[in-house]
Amino acid sequence: MEELFGKYRILKLLANGKGGEVYLAEHRVLGEQRIIKRLLKNRPFYEERKKEAHTLKCLHHSAIPRIYDIEEDATACYIIEEDMGGETLHDFLFRQKCLPTSFISHYSIQLCEVIEYLHRNGILHLDVKPENIMICGDKLSLVDFGGAIQMKEGSGVMFGTRGYAAPEQYNGEAEERSDVYGIGCVLGVMLGEEKNGRNALYRVYERCVQELPSKRYPCVSALKDELKKLSGATKKRETEVVMKAPKVIGVIGVHEGAESTALCVLLAVHLNERGKGRVACIDLSCRQLFRHLYEGIFGTKNPPPPTFWLQGVCYVTEGKLSEIGSYLAGGFTTVILNFDKLQESYRDEFFRCDSRFALGALYPWRRHDWQELKYTLRGMRLHQDLTAVITGGERQLLPFRVRKVIELPFLEDVLCFGRKTEKVVRQMF
Repeated sequence: MEELFGKYRILKLLANGKGGEVYLAEHRVLGEQRIIKRLLKNRPFYEERKKEAHTLKCLHHSAIPRIYDIEEDATACYIIEEDMGGETLHDFLFRQKCLPTSFISHYSIQLCEVIEYLHRNGILHLDVKPENIMICGDKLSLVDFGGAIQMKEGSGVMFGTRGYAAPEQYNGEAEERSDVYGIGCVLGVMLGEEKNGRNALYRVYERCVQELPSKRYPCVSALKDELKKLSGATKKRETEVVMKAPKVIGVIGVHEGAESTALCVLLAVHLNERGKGRVACIDLSCRQLFRHLYEGIFGTKNPPPPTFWLQGVCYVTEGKLSEIGSYLAGGFTTVILNFDKLQESYRDEFFRCDSRFALGALYPWRRHDWQELKYTLRGMRLHQDLTAVITGGERQLLPFRVRKVIELPFLEDVLCFGRKTEKVVRQMF
């Protein structure tokens, strides 16, 4: 299945469950991504799962996906939803390994706010789990309302995930405190193996997941107020403490010799000198590009170590995807990933970056390389998510629309640049 209803181009399969499939698709005319849920009519609980569309169409919240359309054929119903972007909390935690307490509080408060909104509108979610929570930078959103019910229903057929569903849900009963239990389970996952070492949040977690509903927080609002109190936030939104999650910047070279390493170093030096926190550069190119940087500065007498520091920036010479989370959780506020010529196996990781840069020349004979890049980045909203950094040639030769085009002047020394280059780098952000 490559196209649906003559307007949605299927990009990839995201999930395949008992009730049907979930796809990432692109609207051919608008060029925007959509989530398409295909619910099979011959599967159990089809009508119950179909209710998700009718639940969502009445909700209007920035952390809840909008319903764009509902289509149907002989075998299935198709729910076309807004793509909330980012990655699931499950995947986010897999990369991060360990979250600072401030981030846990920040995300937990946002989760409470969206559940609180649902409860005000008479809806119980009943399937709060990391796979149904999307993280995009410092923003959280809640997806998959297939198990949601109206509060007035209160009992009957209920969905949920073992380990996250409250005990009463297995008896076909639910109330507001059932979602409190789910939030508590998610809080426990974010706390990880260090639950006991974060005493205040651990006590909140323990109260949320009590077996008897009467021993939990009476409502999500009470839980949110407790979390805000712990995080030092005030009740007024204008003065809330908003924590910024670490940022990941991805850099790719469009063609051989594009010098993606130079751009990585340039960005790192800029962020470090402007006091933007601790910066780490990780080489994922398998070509040991930062090794050449080390030898150019320190000489070739001693082999470069796996990690070295230069002008306050940490460089990782032979990086692995599994290491990214440890740097984000280890106090680095920005991690720059050097992909060089992007490999197919690293596409998803580049897509997950908060900022994405493609570096290369735009002479007539290089236009084909940029066209090839467009195919490599199929599925990405290039006009929103990619910045093209041009090192030579004519920008009008760019064969597709991007978020921003930056013309980078010739660099004699990436570790020490002048006002003109500084001005150009500021434009990148």
